[in-house]
Amino acid sequence: MTKQKSRKAENQILASAKKYRKWFVIGPVFKLTEAIFELLIPTLMVYIIDRGVTGRDGAYVLRMMPLMIGIAVLGYLSALVCQYVASLSSQGFGTELRNRLFRRMLDLPQKDADRLGASAMVNRVTNDVNILQQAAAMLIRLAIRAPFICIGSLIMAAMLNLKLTLIILCALPLLIAAVALVMKLSVPLFGKVQKRLDNIAVISRENMSGARVIRAFSRSENEKKRFGDESKEYYKAVVRVNRISAMLNPLTTLIMNVAVIAVLWFGGKMIDSGDMTGGRIIAFVNYISYMVTALLVVANLVNLFTKAAASAKRVNEIFELPAGGGSRPAASPDGDNTAQDAAPVFELVNASLKYSGGDDVPAALEGANLAVFPGEVLGIVGITGSGKTSLVSLLTGLYACTGGEVRIKGRNIHDWDKKELSRTVRIASQQSTLFSGSVAENIRAGDPSVTEDEIREALRIAQAEEFVDEKGGIEARVERGGANFSGGQRQRLSVARAVVKKPEVLILDDSFSALDNATASAMLGAIRGSGIKTLVIVSQRAGSVRYADRILVLDDGKCAGLGSHAELLETSEIYAEICRLSGEAEDEGQAGGAGPAYAAGNAEGGEAL
Repeated sequence: MTKQKSRKAENQILASAKKYRKWFVIGPVFKLTEAIFELLIPTLMVYIIDRGVTGRDGAYVLRMMPLMIGIAVLGYLSALVCQYVASLSSQGFGTELRNRLFRRMLDLPQKDADRLGASAMVNRVTNDVNILQQAAAMLIRLAIRAPFICIGSLIMAAMLNLKLTLIILCALPLLIAAVALVMKLSVPLFGKVQKRLDNIAVISRENMSGARVIRAFSRSENEKKRFGDESKEYYKAVVRVNRISAMLNPLTTLIMNVAVIAVLWFGGKMIDSGDMTGGRIIAFVNYISYMVTALLVVANLVNLFTKAAASAKRVNEIFELPAGGGSRPAASPDGDNTAQDAAPVFELVNASLKYSGGDDVPAALEGANLAVFPGEVLGIVGITGSGKTSLVSLLTGLYACTGGEVRIKGRNIHDWDKKELSRTVRIASQQSTLFSGSVAENIRAGDPSVTEDEIREALRIAQAEEFVDEKGGIEARVERGGANFSGGQRQRLSVARAVVKKPEVLILDDSFSALDNATASAMLGAIRGSGIKTLVIVSQRAGSVRYADRILVLDDGKCAGLGSHAELLETSEIYAEICRLSGEAEDEGQAGGAGPAYAAGNAEGGEAL
């Protein structure tokens, strides 16, 4: 099974190059043509030296010059074509692979994305793909040419003198042994270097995003030390692998130079005995020089392809992971509306969620059973760590159940097409992530077809219309991460994005944490008056959910109560304690974040809760 996954992942890398496969053939053909012309030069030099120079035949030298120049020009043009083809195809391959990898990352299950980490995934889509792109370029330009030059030089040298060629053949096993040794030592280290680079990216990301917290708690020196320590480890890893890789060039040069000295020694004796001419010795040495240069190129290619192998392994890790729900059959039409209204809009059937670890690690959510019907308002309350976020992750399909299932309108949530599911169930989370662009672009994030009137209506419902107009209207600029908006404004824009298309189920995941009670109450009243059928309100405060039709109480990943506010005050000690801590049990008149407007609907005729 693992081999099949690996083969499929490799196919993704190869598929990225499929569009440019003809260039991967044309490029090497021109490079080989250039190599053939290059190999002809020393042989022509034999005739020029032995006949023209030694024989003092100037006319012959002049006749050979145009031929030499023509071969040089044709070789240059062939190399130029190959360079162009290599650039075109490698850049195209890198772009295609980067796009495929990015699409797969967006489609990963959330648990896998969390395990890998954002920084590691960014490194894969940038640094690792760049290395593979360089390898593709070198594959076209040098991977075929260098071995061809080595073999071609060896053959041409053998044609000049077979005995001297035996000296070169004796050196080849030593060269192969040197390359094999360096590869064996360096291949595992390149993977460790990339891992260290991931760690540096993680620390950098944490420090850039958490700069205010670091300064507030005077942790600058600690973070500098932490970054410095990781940089030092990266430095050590890079130095170690470079030291090993750097051995290859000197070893190759040493072995071949010893062979050249032996060739010159024995070649000189052959000239004295009349078995070799000066032109042949010069040509022979040229072919050995070609071979040495080509072998040095091969040594550098070994380093590059070793890095590329490590990068390909890291890229394959992404492709080998299962998709998070990719192309699924869309939910079928519901048919009879009466039957639809009678059936739960969503339900949890013995649903459990365990993020990671062995059997001794407790589940974040365990054995949850719940059915919510159209038009119902469900409150979910619990202290920090009680399982609220885990339950919401299951309802939105972000995580798959490790036990039981979640059904949306009678179908398992993972049988839904992702786009169809996002239109049916929308969430406004506490984090309120905004993207750089305009307000309109952020509201349209879930559906590009949203009209300007729909955006205006969504902003009105989210109580965001006033401050958006103050900032310049719906085309107002949103800086990276929404840095030019306050926390409460970002939350309201997040709610507007969720309600703009009136989903069947709206989940407000602690979306009032940065809002005052009056704004939160007005927002909830407007949502109820907007026509959204089913509402799920998640909060740590009992006042935010007290007017819900039913309230689900979570404690340590388990359902600890289900009922109305009044019922739970009588039957659930945990809910009563939450209310006492927030003052809800004593003061029935306060909403604690969702006041009377929430209970009665808004002035435009919202449905009462």
